[in-house]
Amino acid sequence: MPQPTVAISVDCLCAAKGKSYVPEIVSVAESQSIPLTWLLGVSEHDPVSNIKLYHNEYLHRIPAWHELGLYLQFDAGITNTVERGDLVRIGKDILKQFSIKPTAFRAANGDLEGSDLLALEDIGILVDSTPGSCGSRVASAPKSPYHPSYANPHQQGDAKIWVVPVANIEGARGYLDQSFVKLKQIIETHLADSSVLSLAMCDCEDNAAVFVETVGYLKKLGARFVTLTQLAVEL
Repeated sequence: MPQPTVAISVDCLCAAKGKSYVPEIVSVAESQSIPLTWLLGVSEHDPVSNIKLYHNEYLHRIPAWHELGLYLQFDAGITNTVERGDLVRIGKDILKQFSIKPTAFRAANGDLEGSDLLALEDIGILVDSTPGSCGSRVASAPKSPYHPSYANPHQQGDAKIWVVPVANIEGARGYLDQSFVKLKQIIETHLADSSVLSLAMCDCEDNAAVFVETVGYLKKLGARFVTLTQLAVEL
């Protein structure tokens, strides 16, 4: 098996969830020397509160050698009042207010459309990790990093942005918010097809113990750990 290259990202949603395990996640990352991609949540109906919470409580705790990106929650309901491309630009502007220039991205609930790709490229996003991050996954979608199609982000195409799918085996996601036994099966199956492994976790879940166990297992495989943007630049 080739040496795995591993990117681990964090869905930063704790303001909306009422629980936060950011200090625990940072502690494990520092002790294990693992760079993380922190994807800061922005939603249409409450765009600023999550970023304010991170700015006031957590950003100073996240090491400078980690990465800060954008996690966007599109509203597909009847109350939606903002076009998708406009919401992408709003997300960028909100992070810019706090001196954050995101180059990594994930959409909530796997909600990525081909039309979003141009908007993401326009604001400077280099890498997206939406595919694989929800329970449903297009069976034929690539497991390794790829340039997507503007018509279908789950197919290879001519877009400039890289897609680095979260490991997803028959709907089982590569999230650290589950037991290591289940996660290990996903990792092993994924690495049989791709030497690039994208894993994720939520900041509102108590996943520190699984984080430690996962890193230990991957280090035994000779894994190299990078941020999502670093991975995209190296591809």
